[in-house]
Amino acid sequence: MNQYVHHQLMQAMRTAADHSDPAVREAALERMERWRQVIDGMADGTLRIGSRRPLVGLPAWVTPRVVRGGFATGKAAAAIPPAEDERLRAQQLGIEATRHAIFESWLTPEGLAELEVLLETGAYNVGFPEHAVLLSVAALLRHGVNDSVRTLLDEVSPLAGSLRFSPYPGAPSPLRPGQVSRWTARQVAGALERARVNPRVAAEREALTVWLPLTDKVVAFWAGIIEAPTFDEGRIDEARTLVADYDRAARQHTRCRKYRRPGENLPILIDALRQAIDGQGAWPPGRVRHALSRIEAKRGLPGSKRSDDLRARQAVTASRPLHAEVAVVVADRVARLRGDVGLTDFPAASAPISDNEATDLVPAGTPLPASVLRTLRLGFVSDLEELITLGVVPSAEVLASLVPQLTAGQVASSADDPLVGALLAATYRAFRRRRSLLLLDLEQQVRFKELPWVAALQELTAGGPLDDPLVLARRLGSVVLGAFPGTILPNGFIREYSALLDMAQVRLPLTEELAADIFMGRFAPKFQRAAKVAAGLLRGSLYERYYGIDYTAVLGLPEPDGHGDVGEFDRMVAGDVTAGRSVAANGQIIERQQILTTHNLAVLVKLGVQPGRNWAELAHHAAGRSFQLLERARNSPWPLSAIKNAAYAWRQAVFFLSICGDDTAADALRDLPGATTWPAARILDDLTRCLQGEPVTPFTGWTQGPHWVQSTVPETDTPQAG
Repeated sequence: MNQYVHHQLMQAMRTAADHSDPAVREAALERMERWRQVIDGMADGTLRIGSRRPLVGLPAWVTPRVVRGGFATGKAAAAIPPAEDERLRAQQLGIEATRHAIFESWLTPEGLAELEVLLETGAYNVGFPEHAVLLSVAALLRHGVNDSVRTLLDEVSPLAGSLRFSPYPGAPSPLRPGQVSRWTARQVAGALERARVNPRVAAEREALTVWLPLTDKVVAFWAGIIEAPTFDEGRIDEARTLVADYDRAARQHTRCRKYRRPGENLPILIDALRQAIDGQGAWPPGRVRHALSRIEAKRGLPGSKRSDDLRARQAVTASRPLHAEVAVVVADRVARLRGDVGLTDFPAASAPISDNEATDLVPAGTPLPASVLRTLRLGFVSDLEELITLGVVPSAEVLASLVPQLTAGQVASSADDPLVGALLAATYRAFRRRRSLLLLDLEQQVRFKELPWVAALQELTAGGPLDDPLVLARRLGSVVLGAFPGTILPNGFIREYSALLDMAQVRLPLTEELAADIFMGRFAPKFQRAAKVAAGLLRGSLYERYYGIDYTAVLGLPEPDGHGDVGEFDRMVAGDVTAGRSVAANGQIIERQQILTTHNLAVLVKLGVQPGRNWAELAHHAAGRSFQLLERARNSPWPLSAIKNAAYAWRQAVFFLSICGDDTAADALRDLPGATTWPAARILDDLTRCLQGEPVTPFTGWTQGPHWVQSTVPETDTPQAG
């Protein structure tokens, strides 16, 4: 653990010292400071890495600042100096601009009236969950639950001098229920502002606007005197001007090396000019004639129809604004929109440049190039399915990042009072932006309902008109399986799905992907429950036979003991592999657990998920992804990650085939690209033998040595699969 932290610090230091981009160096300096805070906190005991309460002296509900790997820095996210809106308010009230004084000012009759107005208008923004505390106080008072207010204030008041508990100014969301966007307008504008000119395009622009006009001037000069080669004072002056222009261009415009390279036409003609100037008319006529003849043969001399036509076409190209120049104009357009939601009027955001927006470089009427439209599309507001169709959501990981926007709607619908519902939804969205902590010893992440103000507000929601969360859960399950077959379900998706099932009061076990480098050999009881769900679904199936599972034995496992241990399940999963011996050994055990439990696939089926594609199609796509990853592994110097992902995809393919119940569907997999070559052919042969009742060694990803997939020549005997 210490080694990882110091490695991250060294990486940040190298980037801060060596990177060419000042913005990247600045960001690296900030990372350095955060990693130093981690190291200092670990050293002085103010940080408990691996605990759900990493900040010593602070309750678990305080949002910590977290860096890569789940390490808390020792700082609370809401512990910042008073912001501009708070300082202005303090000035208007005539109070000190301190955290504690500002907090107390909200609890006066006038302050509570302000909070009431914010609740009614929705003109607030909750950046971190703590920013909802004072609004929650107002909402609770609105419903007359004074005891809950006192309990809440007793909990948070000790931190009123350090944490911000009030919201930022904001506005109600203009989005309709079910609408989401991948990026906000603020994120889109930031990406457009950071657009960089493609070096090749910039070099082409330099050639068209600087070097080609200069070349034409030099060529025209020599073409005009080559038949009557005399240098009077006027021509010497003209030659000096051309040489000076060339030298200036060489200093200021360095993208195009061709025009400075000895042996190229322009440098030859410039050298001849220098000699003519220095030698008072002496110059190498043979080299000049040869250069002119090459230019004439290629495109014609300046003034000829060929040359003029070419330059006219090039002038049109040069007059077009660069994509990065258009991006800057569109960034300014988007920056004027509301920043905390997506692009609610996409046609207006993606329209050609208007008269009011035009600049010297980007004229009115300029259509937006594809690169700018791609960035804008990341802010497109629509339902989840359309965003997937448009390619805005290209992976299960991105989909998982959007689900909190939908789950927040379910949270809001749980309250009779729509103002309380809106506050809960805003708090939920902020909570889901909270980064996960590195946890040890089977500890669990802090849950939404553990926030004291949320717990108090949820007392008001009992019996509320909750929209059926199972409808959303089944829809999301269908979407993720149908759109991304062969992809392991990300932990972010699992967290949101668990929240939906909790709202629906459905007790089905969902299991996260565990980290092999910190796995301690023990599983929480929910993993055993998930294995039993899978056993009830898959006993006697192709899946059970292919992976050599005894689901009858799984169903016979005893319930967790009084300490929540599932020792027999742990031993069943580990088998002959010792946990902790190595990361690879831990990975093998975790993968075996995923095989036993199906890593949530069985739970989704039990829940009634029905993907848009049939199960045989899903198997086809998952197997295709597996074979693509295997091909990538064969051609990669670092193949193990691709092999592991290929094994995960293959496991899903076998699961989908088992749910399909049609053994002949496996035959169609042989039509997939790469199916007839090593190693996919061997995997399919094993599947065929399994269907015929023969025992096989399944394709798995983790191994404590070279993986058989890395073999360059297939073995005569079946090698041991990893």
